Amino acid sequence: MANEFREKLVKALTENKVLTTKQIYDLFHEMNTKTASWHLHSELEKGFVEKSAHGEYRLSSSTPMDNERLSCIPELSRSAYGSLTDSGYDFYLSGLDCMNGIGFKVDGSYPVIVCTSKTNLKDVQLLLMREFDLAITEEESDILAMEKLKSRIQFVILSSDNFALQSKGFAFPEKAFVDLYYAVTRMEYPLPVNELPHVLSLISPNPYRFRNATKDRGLSNELNFLLSYNSHFIKSFAEYI
Repeated sequence: MANEFREKLVKALTENKVLTTKQIYDLFHEMNTKTASWHLHSELEKGFVEKSAHGEYRLSSSTPMDNERLSCIPELSRSAYGSLTDSGYDFYLSGLDCMNGIGFKVDGSYPVIVCTSKTNLKDVQLLLMREFDLAITEEESDILAMEKLKSRIQFVILSSDNFALQSKGFAFPEKAFVDLYYAVTRMEYPLPVNELPHVLSLISPNPYRFRNATKDRGLSNELNFLLSYNSHFIKSFAEYI
């Protein structure tokens, strides 16, 4: 029911840009008003919609719905997206490819971060290696010690159990950040670690999605403090480590 409510609401907001509370209730006229109100509140909490004014709603600016997203990512990412779509495997792109439209410009060539179900990790890896070049999974960090192979890595493949953290094959910004953090801190992803706070500052993470993203990536204890950290404390604490 929740997914059906979201799909219908997102479609209506895509067409009309803004809807009032009454218009939303009319859209779900077959539903009890209190039930529709509960679902609407849930979509606000999850970050799919946001208030544009008192009693008015629009699609969240962080929701990757635009059809131009593919044209804004590197050619390798576009080609991989096409191949994976044709393959039929469940997947979504994550990391830097999902930062379009939030003020983050990617200069240079970076490995593509791909998320798929744990059962499809090897299948997706073989597909990408057959059609492109070296792809490694989160279980193959030993390859990072081999300099000749390390320089050829074009794909980092991570497992995911929560496909509600993506839309149309692209991770929401919260999940994109968490996966990027994991790749940088665990897999020597070629992005300076001091760039991560800058990336996070551009996101304004939705708490619900961020917690689900850290849970999916197994980083809850490590990252959830970012939702409510005190910047003065962090700066002071950094002097002692």
